[in-house]
Amino acid sequence: MAKLRFAAVMLLLISLTFLTLSNTASATSDEVKWCRVNIPAEGEAGNRVLADGSDIQHLTMAVDGTLYVYGKGLTYTLYKSTDGGYSWSDIGDVQDEIVDIATAPDDASTIYYATKADVYKSTDGGRKFARLPPNPGGAGSNNIEITSLDVIHLYSNIIAVGTRDADNAQFGGVYTLDEEHLIPGWVESNIGNYDVYAVAFSPGYTTDRQLVAVVTDETDTLVTSKVGEAGWGTTTSSAKLDKDNSGTATPVAVANSATIAFPDDYDATSAECVQFIAIDTGSDDGDVYKIDAAAAPGNSVATDLNIGAGYGLSNVDVTGLAVNGTGNNASLLAGAADSAQTYFSADGGNDWTRSRKEPTGGSETCVIMAPDFSSSGKAYAATSGNESAFSVSQGGGARWNQISLIDTTISDIVDVAPSPDYSQDTALFMLTFGSGHSLWQSLDCVCNVTLVVNCSQGL
Repeated sequence: MAKLRFAAVMLLLISLTFLTLSNTASATSDEVKWCRVNIPAEGEAGNRVLADGSDIQHLTMAVDGTLYVYGKGLTYTLYKSTDGGYSWSDIGDVQDEIVDIATAPDDASTIYYATKADVYKSTDGGRKFARLPPNPGGAGSNNIEITSLDVIHLYSNIIAVGTRDADNAQFGGVYTLDEEHLIPGWVESNIGNYDVYAVAFSPGYTTDRQLVAVVTDETDTLVTSKVGEAGWGTTTSSAKLDKDNSGTATPVAVANSATIAFPDDYDATSAECVQFIAIDTGSDDGDVYKIDAAAAPGNSVATDLNIGAGYGLSNVDVTGLAVNGTGNNASLLAGAADSAQTYFSADGGNDWTRSRKEPTGGSETCVIMAPDFSSSGKAYAATSGNESAFSVSQGGGARWNQISLIDTTISDIVDVAPSPDYSQDTALFMLTFGSGHSLWQSLDCVCNVTLVVNCSQGL
């Protein structure tokens, strides 16, 4: 059963039978009116509350809090929300299969998205997109495809993409494009014989010039970086991922996706530089790793944080990862790859708890923490699979409620009921049936009634 807390509106029949105005008078017909609001609906008219047949992926937040997602399975595939995900609009008439979304760190109106072959840019909030120079590293042919995208601003925007080659023993790379150049073009970074599954600029790139990547040679997975014009792994040593910290060099090979997340105090020039990595191997051998960096030729250390250990899981493939706070005391939120479960740590990954009420959906759980997460506990999640949706948590990921882009239908309203404390909380509940039963809750009934009945007075 899909459970939802959202701003809904429905047609509410107010029964005169149970209303007593006084001992001597009864209500006249014009003293009772309808309280009208709309039930959840698909499309622009319904603010995209419903999105039947969709998977919601690549959740991204711009510097001003605007949210973007890929709506896989829908006619238009790129969506934008400016109200925290309660309503969405498709932008740019985009119908592409999107593999990643990125926004400029200094300009909320500049958005990029990548397909398997190309990168597109908008400078007007997504109304129009233009293609950047095509096919970085040969992407789009010979089984080479883009896997990841990131953007940083220096003197102009610099774009980085990671690619992989789906053929055995054939590899992709990392390619960058500097928009300051008169004729911008993709430049190979010479990362070596690796497929690249994540690429990210350091948050302090303007001073440290660091670019980080998660790569695999189809046997081992490494977290590696380069600074400025230096080679990969020559300034900071690369860290090799070892499953379960076994000390026996048990290899971990990412096959589906990887995510890089930096704590708020990340400083690539520091001797105690810490970052976090999420791995989806596609075979339940992934997890969240903490990377303690060391200057080359020292040894950077990757520690498997074993997010599912408290629940009898030796490893958990992870699709989404978000970090808030500093270093070893950071809060971490991880989203599972093969379920809609989320895991939370308040102490830098030492201890983990999973959500008591998880987001709806079946897989590929992408998560974002609100900028004020430390005080509000607000976080967002997007999922794929049956009953997938965009969901919000107000309690640090312990409980989630789907609010929009819900992969379901409504064919019948089964029942409607006000909260027992309706006069205080104005909460209404609605049970519907479509692709399954769903229970809906609204907390903001908008009313136009007079004299006898007012939604703020209860029923």
